Amino acid sequence: MKYSAGVIYNKTKTNAKKLAFDIAFWLKENKCRVFVCDSHSVKAKKVDFVLSVGGDGTMLKVIRVFSPLSVPVKGINLGSLGFLTDTDTNEIYALLKDILKSGIKVEKRMLLCVEFSQNGKKIKRIAANDCVVRSAFESTLINVAVSIDKKSTTNYQCDGIIFATPTGSTAYSLAASGPIVLPNLPVFILTPICPHTLTQRPMILSDKNELQLQANNKNDRGKILISIDGQENFQISNGGKVKLSPYKKQLKLIKNCSKSYFETLKTKLHWGV
Repeated sequence: MKYSAGVIYNKTKTNAKKLAFDIAFWLKENKCRVFVCDSHSVKAKKVDFVLSVGGDGTMLKVIRVFSPLSVPVKGINLGSLGFLTDTDTNEIYALLKDILKSGIKVEKRMLLCVEFSQNGKKIKRIAANDCVVRSAFESTLINVAVSIDKKSTTNYQCDGIIFATPTGSTAYSLAASGPIVLPNLPVFILTPICPHTLTQRPMILSDKNELQLQANNKNDRGKILISIDGQENFQISNGGKVKLSPYKKQLKLIKNCSKSYFETLKTKLHWGV
C-alpha cells in the first residue's frame, strides 16, 4: 500500500529540520507521498499518518491540528523528557518499516473539548493533555464553582484547577499531586492546584459527565486565564464559565509495539524504580 504522510518538525530544535527531511526522503524512496512543514505554520491536511519531530510540546500542537481529521500521529523525541514522544531517533526507521509492512496500528485516546466565551465570542478548543483555569494574575486565589451534569457539586478555593485527560494525567496534573491514569480509560481528572482546604482532593470523572467551571477572582476586576495544553492562552471576564466535555473524535496514536506504557513510565518518570 502506498501511504501519504506528513513530517512536522520544531524549527527551534537542533537538527529537527534535517531529521524531518531525512525521514521524508526515506519515505519517498519507499513510494510514499510526503509533505514536510514546521510546527509553527502547519495546517491540517488529510494524510494516512503524521510524524512529529521534536518534543512533547511539538507533539501536542500536532495532535490538536490533525485529530479533527482523525489522522494517526507519532512523536519522534528530540526533547528532554519525551513522554508523549516515546520513539527515539534510533528507532524511527524500524517503526516506519513495520508500518509499511504490517500497516498502521493505533491506540485510541480521549481528547478534551473546551468551550467558553471571550468578549462575546464563543470559542471552542481541543486539548490533548489538559485545560487549566486560574487567575490571570500570578499568586492570586480564585474560587471555582464546579457543576457536574448541570448540578452544583462543590467550590474550590485554590490557585487554579486542572482538568486533564488520561494522557495528561502524567503532565501538570501529576505535578499537582493528581493520580496516574491509564491512557486508554474513558475518564477525566479534576485536580485542584494548591487547594486551601485539606479535604479537597483530585477527582476522577466519567467521560459521560459534562463539567462546567465558573471561576471568580478575589479581585472583582481580575481576569481569568484559560490555558490549553500550556500552549494556547485566553483571558475571560471574572465569573466566566467554562464547559468541558469529551471531544467528538478520539486521538489516534501510532503504537510502538516494542514499548509498553509502564516501560515508558519507568524510563521517563522513574516510576517504581
